Amino acid sequence: MIRKISSLVVSFVLFVCLPSGASDESFCQQVANYTLNVRLNTENKTISAREILEWTNDTEFPTDELWFHLYWNAFQNNMSDFLVEGTERWGKIFRNNREDDWGYIRIDDIRLVDETRSEEFDLAPTMEFRHPDNTNTADKTVMSVKLPQPVEPGETIVLHIDFHSKVPKPIHRTGVYRNSYFIAQWFPKIGVFTGGKWNCHQFHATSNFFADYGTYDVRITLPSRFVIGATGEHREKKENNDGTVTHRFVQHSVHDFAWTASPHYLEYREEFQFVPGKSTEITLLLQPYHKTQKDRYLNATKNALKYCSQWYGDYPYTTITCVDPAYNSRCGGMEYPTLFTGGTYFLTRKGIPWPERVTIHEFGHGYFFGLLGSNEFEDAWLDEGFTSFLESEVYHAAYGYPVAVRSYFGIPFIFKEAIMPIESEGLSSHRRTYNMDIMQNFTWHFMNASSYFSNSYDKAKLMLRTLKRFMGKDVFNRMIKSYSIRNWFKHPKPQDFYDVVSEYAGQDMRWFLDQFVHGSGKLDYAVGAIRSERKRIPRGWMGAKYREAGIPRTTSTEYRTEVLLRRVGDVRIPVEVNIAFEDGTEVREIWNGQYRWKRFIYEGPLKIKNAEVDPGHKLVIDMNRTNNSKVMSPNRLAPLKWVSNWLTWLQHALESFALLGS
Repeated sequence: MIRKISSLVVSFVLFVCLPSGASDESFCQQVANYTLNVRLNTENKTISAREILEWTNDTEFPTDELWFHLYWNAFQNNMSDFLVEGTERWGKIFRNNREDDWGYIRIDDIRLVDETRSEEFDLAPTMEFRHPDNTNTADKTVMSVKLPQPVEPGETIVLHIDFHSKVPKPIHRTGVYRNSYFIAQWFPKIGVFTGGKWNCHQFHATSNFFADYGTYDVRITLPSRFVIGATGEHREKKENNDGTVTHRFVQHSVHDFAWTASPHYLEYREEFQFVPGKSTEITLLLQPYHKTQKDRYLNATKNALKYCSQWYGDYPYTTITCVDPAYNSRCGGMEYPTLFTGGTYFLTRKGIPWPERVTIHEFGHGYFFGLLGSNEFEDAWLDEGFTSFLESEVYHAAYGYPVAVRSYFGIPFIFKEAIMPIESEGLSSHRRTYNMDIMQNFTWHFMNASSYFSNSYDKAKLMLRTLKRFMGKDVFNRMIKSYSIRNWFKHPKPQDFYDVVSEYAGQDMRWFLDQFVHGSGKLDYAVGAIRSERKRIPRGWMGAKYREAGIPRTTSTEYRTEVLLRRVGDVRIPVEVNIAFEDGTEVREIWNGQYRWKRFIYEGPLKIKNAEVDPGHKLVIDMNRTNNSKVMSPNRLAPLKWVSNWLTWLQHALESFALLGS
């Protein structure tokens, strides 16, 4: 009944390798292949589709059931995990929902097809909603079906699935706003079978997605006036007799497929050579009211392609589509294979780092989420943290330091004098949430959304930047590129990262990484005190002799200098300290940072001028840099500079408010 992998499929399935340039040659084993024939009905905002799923059991374990994600059922009522957990973020959106605003996905028919025997097995009677993460029976985002007999290791089965969906009003990077559609996580999507069980979590408010790689061959029929963009290569466009057009998109070696359609998009295409001899076609789908930002979007995409290819491996696909989402569509800033959404504002002007930063970030997800396939349900920091690090590295390389931008009544203001150093990115949110959770956590297990975002994005980024300074730039760069390329299409776990870091560091780095990944302590080293005192002249009874004060006198003054270092936080790593004396000479020491304090003592003719712990700013994740140094004679006028700058910024803000008020 369940057929073996045919010779045709064998020729289609390859071992993991780097791309050779042929657009139809897959880069890895194609575990879940989808052929979809889709029709969008813009009158009632529905989708009807036939899905043919070819799934291969690539594990060592048999399975007699299949699990599926039905993500859009998170939008069918306010009792789903997604909306219960996300009440704070999305409660207002759905509070006044009308019947037409909700969304869902319904399976009309699901059959196991044995083509070799011309047999079909109706699986619909075995459909069951599953709740692997909790007991919320109102959540219908995971479904399973039973098979008539197990799928053995190495075997492939084919399913025919008919389904229809109601497109919701915009909520979480999917839906329809007026006549602008963004369609993501929209089809019955098989989970990942691994270790003898299904990894198929419910749709949570702070989780993204996890799936196996395969080939997508998708035909989408919609009104001919719509401009469309989608994952993969645009292979065909067929005009129909009913005022519709059918587009065909094909892409191998990806784990998802998303698409967008609107009659308003301005479409721009450009071939870009990101390294000598290698190029890809960039497509930009732009809103007409953002036409002036066309070049900014394209240049940001080019910079992302160029630097990511250098630092994380050459981009392997032949296309990349950047989508400028419609205002109020709630679809900005999201990643899908070969397609991502950006984000900008009508009033964005030169100096404001949008759309550049969001473009770089979402393109960067194409590596750690797209090419590596990290599990964002369980190991969000392996994608979000790495991508946040990538974003800041690429932005600084391409554009330099960003300036501070604040929005007042939706209007962005630039503070040109407030340069934002790369070391400070993410530190404020980490300070607020560092002791709420550990970084290695299921996304729905964090205390709240702030803790999730801070740990998964900012703390992980700060850890990587600290690790870069600890290992040294060259070693770190080789390490992270090796981690990236080695794990393309392999769904790496945290241990895979640990192994590569330890290999390049030349030592077991668990002592370093575990403190950040599995700990919630803060890193904070400080200079506790410094002092230089005249070296004591012996007086009083010295054995059998009595000495008076000042006898004998020395011809030169000698000083005894003490420098007290403190470990204020819980994280323990080696730290450097620089001690400067009055004549400009300096002493550099290294403290292992293990105990709560360390005292260094010096004797000589010079008094101390200042001492600074971590003078090279290697410990980017240090919680409080204001205690990292002390001086013997502080400059009392220094704070006036900051007060003056603050008053200038305040004056500008008040003038803006007065202008708006008038």
